[in-house]
Amino acid sequence: MASTSLTFRCPDEVLEAIDNLGKERYPAANNNHGCDRSKALMDIMRAGIAALNDGSIVLPAPAATEARQQPSDVRQELLDSLEQRMAELKAELKAEILGESAA
Repeated sequence: MASTSLTFRCPDEVLEAIDNLGKERYPAANNNHGCDRSKALMDIMRAGIAALNDGSIVLPAPAATEARQQPSDVRQELLDSLEQRMAELKAELKAEILGESAA
């Protein structure tokens, strides 16, 4: 069976729960977290996928439009703020240069 590496950010409390389950099912003394996280995560994912497929759990619908719009809005605000600050710095520098050359 082929396998692919998967990397994602995980909140500390979720990682702690994964490690606790892993220590019970797949203990390992040769790493810092005390378990085989890969095996524990595979068990968790398989159980979650099975529960989603049989309908015993349902994920809430994501608020995709808000999440996708928000970062671009924040980026635009940052760009606008940077442009404004650069214009202010340019005006200050120009005034400083002209003030010095007039003196």
